[in-house]
Amino acid sequence: MKKWLQVLLLIALGVFVGFVNGFLGAGGGMLLVPCIIAILKMDTKVAHATAILIILPICVVSGVIYAIQGSFDFEVFLPCLIGTVIGGVLGTFILSKLKNDIITAIFSLTMISAGVIMIVKAVA
Repeated sequence: MKKWLQVLLLIALGVFVGFVNGFLGAGGGMLLVPCIIAILKMDTKVAHATAILIILPICVVSGVIYAIQGSFDFEVFLPCLIGTVIGGVLGTFILSKLKNDIITAIFSLTMISAGVIMIVKAVA
């Protein structure tokens, strides 16, 4: 694939992921990781790390906008922030130790599980 086409594709992917993350409040990594791997043929661990770094500013911007609009629960924020920082450090450590095929299997099962839970809740 030509470099300019790849850059345009990645920009379009970024617009889509930014929209989905801002609209749904989640989903950036679930969309970015498989796309980055497919488009760039990137190593799984590098794709996960890159997706996290890409999602950070999206989440900050979306969070600030929601806070300005008053759609933000500060009582939930701090305890969850503490937990996610601890979980993020642990997850990063574990990611660095696992093989790519194990990471892909865990990621796939997580995505499938999340989808099934959401479908069950939607029909219930």
